[in-house]
Amino acid sequence: MLYLLIALVLGFCTPLQTAANSRMRQLVSSAPLATLISFAVSTIVLIIVALIASIPLMPSQQALQDAPWWSWFIGVIPLITITIAIHLFKEIGQLQAMVIPMFSQLLFSLCIDHFGWFGARVMPLGWQRALGAALLIVGVTLVVIIPRLNSNATTGNGGLRQVLWQLAAVLSGCLSAVVGAILASLGQVIGSAIQATTVLFAIATVVMIVYCCLGGSIVKTRKAFTTSAPWWIWMGGILGAVIVYGNAWLIPLIGVSAFMMALLIGQLLLSLLMERHGWLGAPKKHISWTQYAGIIIMLAGVFMIKF
Repeated sequence: MLYLLIALVLGFCTPLQTAANSRMRQLVSSAPLATLISFAVSTIVLIIVALIASIPLMPSQQALQDAPWWSWFIGVIPLITITIAIHLFKEIGQLQAMVIPMFSQLLFSLCIDHFGWFGARVMPLGWQRALGAALLIVGVTLVVIIPRLNSNATTGNGGLRQVLWQLAAVLSGCLSAVVGAILASLGQVIGSAIQATTVLFAIATVVMIVYCCLGGSIVKTRKAFTTSAPWWIWMGGILGAVIVYGNAWLIPLIGVSAFMMALLIGQLLLSLLMERHGWLGAPKKHISWTQYAGIIIMLAGVFMIKF
């Protein structure tokens, strides 16, 4: 119960991280560069924490030998998901860009638990977990899909091109679940969630540096240090480190699916509150009773999956 609540609280960090990174993106005029800055801040924060806690920055030679080969691709996966996300809203519309990755992440996390992929602890999909997943789908429909259908957020290009981008959205959601499972497995092999998280962000930062250099956006980094920038735009990297550390720490304890779903509920709940009250510059929107009901149904679904 306590671990689920912690995962839920970590979900609250996601909208705040998104708001900070979005403001950074506006400032530097580049989504990949904003991501690089966020990753770099996360890496620095984790290095400081590791030094304070006297945790080695690099895994031991034995840990490097014991870690499965696929675990070292963990820093490349964010590049794939980010590249897909940059184009999704334009190619398939706001609704599909949000819902397809969300559903594929939820369903694939259940598969990871059921089959024990990527070193995850096996948690068979019985009737109770299946019913919990169904409740989550109903909840997401009430919270996300119906309101955006009403706001005409379904634009897309149509045809084969749209189908290919829809498949890319499915891939993006699945990879998001894979990252959590791999990170948790790596943390167990290394013996330190902090060290595993630091390795992830270090690899991802290097990959993004290369990506931004090839794209020519690296020269815009100085814009992030303008005096007109609000201080909280740097919180994106700090919160990102906290969220990813939560993956490495909590997934071995409660499973991939329960963690991802509790994280999603926290994300949606705080997003609704931000829209309701206009926090951090979010446009104020009316929150319907069906959306609040959807959150309650999703909570019931998570508890059925976990217990």
